[in-house]
Amino acid sequence: MPSRRRAVTLLATVAALALSAPAGAQAADCPGADLVPAAGNLPQVGQATLCLLNNERAAQGLRPVAEAPRLTQPSQAYSARMVAENFFAHEAPDGSTLVDRLTAAGYIAPDGDWTVGENIAWGQAGLSTPRSIMAAWMASPGHRRNILTGEFTEIGLGVVTGTPGDTSWGATYTTDFGAVRHDAVAAAASGTPKARRAATRCTAAAVRGRAAKATKATKASKGRGKAARARKTVKAKRAASCAAAPSARRPAR
Repeated sequence: MPSRRRAVTLLATVAALALSAPAGAQAADCPGADLVPAAGNLPQVGQATLCLLNNERAAQGLRPVAEAPRLTQPSQAYSARMVAENFFAHEAPDGSTLVDRLTAAGYIAPDGDWTVGENIAWGQAGLSTPRSIMAAWMASPGHRRNILTGEFTEIGLGVVTGTPGDTSWGATYTTDFGAVRHDAVAAAASGTPKARRAATRCTAAAVRGRAAKATKATKASKGRGKAARARKTVKAKRAASCAAAPSARRPAR
């Protein structure tokens, strides 16, 4: 009797961890790795992220993942949605999940044989560069596992400007990983799927130090003959993290 195997790993983190993360294999040169995302450089930022990620895989003897348009489109759309609707999670406010998004995009079939995963992150100023985001992911065991899963063969890269709750600066990243099996024999199994779930923990933090962004304001001076002086007010770099333990659905044997 035919059977199907369906698995999904949902993971997220953010660039705040990069402050204490080891450089690792990602220190290898990747053009654009230190770019702060902006409207005019997002394609470069995406390719730098892919380059760093594949460097990490190569260091472990794994084959590179290739960018797949059918994954990049939903990845890009999801990053934009998190910014526009002010949420940061793998499940959207309407209850839709990664599996729902990739099914709607035509990347996976409900009755197919596939494995997919997701890392999401947001950061501001220097915490939003591809190198900082990758350092954060590699410092987290769960997210590192997604990056170094040999089964994955494709990836979608969605990077947009703005962060959930603050569209004025920073960047939000979504990387969707995938491997789709089209072999009917490989998809054959039987039984009833069993679900395994784990809790999700999210934290937020402000990172203070060198000014991340400065706005100029004019302050009226007191006293005769004194010119008005410009004062800079500093906006602290901020980041948040969310990590979901792997969840999977597999047929009973």
